[in-house]
Amino acid sequence: MRNVAIIGVGYTPVFVSKRIDVSIAEMANEAANAVFRNTGLTIDQIDAVVQGNMQPFECVNLPYLWASEHIGAVGKPVMRIATGGTTGMTTLMCAYYHVASGLYDVVLAVTWEKHSDGDAQVGLAGIVTPEIFTMVMHGLDLITGRGMGGTSGGSTGAAAYQALSYLHHSGADPEHIDKMAALERSNAALNPYAHLRKKTTVEDIQATPFISWPLRYGHTCPTTDGATACIVASEEKVKELTDGNVAWIIGVGSCTSDPCTANFIEGQITDPAEQESCRIAAKKAYEMAGIEDPSKEFDMAELYDGFAHQSLMYAEKLGLCKEGEAHKLLDKGAFNIDGELPINASGGVFSTNAIGTSAMNRPCECALQIMGKIEGEHKIPKKIKKALAHGWGGLFQYNSVMVLSDTPKKSS
Repeated sequence: MRNVAIIGVGYTPVFVSKRIDVSIAEMANEAANAVFRNTGLTIDQIDAVVQGNMQPFECVNLPYLWASEHIGAVGKPVMRIATGGTTGMTTLMCAYYHVASGLYDVVLAVTWEKHSDGDAQVGLAGIVTPEIFTMVMHGLDLITGRGMGGTSGGSTGAAAYQALSYLHHSGADPEHIDKMAALERSNAALNPYAHLRKKTTVEDIQATPFISWPLRYGHTCPTTDGATACIVASEEKVKELTDGNVAWIIGVGSCTSDPCTANFIEGQITDPAEQESCRIAAKKAYEMAGIEDPSKEFDMAELYDGFAHQSLMYAEKLGLCKEGEAHKLLDKGAFNIDGELPINASGGVFSTNAIGTSAMNRPCECALQIMGKIEGEHKIPKKIKKALAHGWGGLFQYNSVMVLSDTPKKSS
C-alpha cells in the first residue's frame, strides 16, 4: 500500500454546547473552509469525500446528501461512516484506505455532531431497541428490572461498572480518577478549540455530585456541537502540494468484541474493563507501524475518554504502561503536557465531545503536534516523532487505533 499523510486539519471556530447561529450543514462548511484555508487547497483538488456523523443523535436522515453541497462534495465520490463513538476514527481510516489503495490521491474527511439540534438519548433509544427485544427473547424481566439494572444511568451507568472493575483490577483509587479529570480539564483550558475550558483542581472535581459510584458529574464528558475536517494525500501529492511538513499515518487497526446485548444476557456477562478488542486493534496497528515497545516509542497519546477513568484504563490496554501502572505514572506527572508521555494535551473527549468528530480529533491533534501547528498553549514542549490516537464506541466494544509519525514508512 502507498504511504499516506495528513496534510491539513480544520476545526469549526468553537466547540460549544449550542451553535444556534448555524445549521448542521453550515457548521460542516466551517470545518471544510478551515482546512482549505489552512492548506491552501481548493475543493477542485479533492478526489473524493468521506463524511462521518451519528445522524440518529440529531434525528436527521441522509445527512450526507444534503450536507454535500455545503462542503463542496457535489459531483465527487462520497462515502458516509457511522460507527458510534469511533465514527471519527473510522471516517479518517476510510479516507486513509482510499489513498493507500491507490483509488484516489487526495481525500477530504469531514465529521460533525450538532447535539443541540436533536436529542442524543432519543437517538440511542432507537439504536438500543433491537437489543432490548433480544434481551426479552432471552428471558430478561422488564417488569421487575431483573437484568436491566445495568442500563440505568444511561452511558454513565454502564461506565460506572467499567470504572469499578478498572479500580478493582488496577489497584488505583477513586482519587486517581479525580486527578486525571483535573489534569485533562486544565489541559483543555489551554486549548482554544476545547469545549470545557477551565483550569480545574482535584477539589473542584470532588465537589461535584456522584451519578453512579465511583463516577461523579465531574468525571463525565459534555455534549458538544462542532465539526472537523482533515485532508489526507499520497506521498506523491505530499511532494506536490505541501512543503513536506505533514503527519504520516503509519499504522491503523480496528476490532470489536461481543455485541452490547451479550453484556446483559445472563451467563454471558463480560467485564467492560477487559477491552480485549483494544489490545487486538493496537497489536494490528503496531505491527503495521513497526512499533515493538509502545511504552518507549511514543512521544504522546490522544485517547478517547468519555469518562475520566478511561485515560488510565486505555493507557494500560494500549501497552503504554503495564497493567496497574497508569495511576502510578499519573502521580509522577508522566502524563502532564511537559511529562514523559503527555496524554490528552488537548483535554480529550472528556472536555469536548461532538461524537461524530471526537475520534477523528484524536489523530488530528496528534498531527498538529507533529507538524508544530497547534493553536493555543497546549503545545507539547518537545519534538513529537511518533504519536498514538485511539477511539472507542458502542458499549465499549468498538476500538480503533492509529499510529502517526513525522516520517513515512520505508518502502518494502
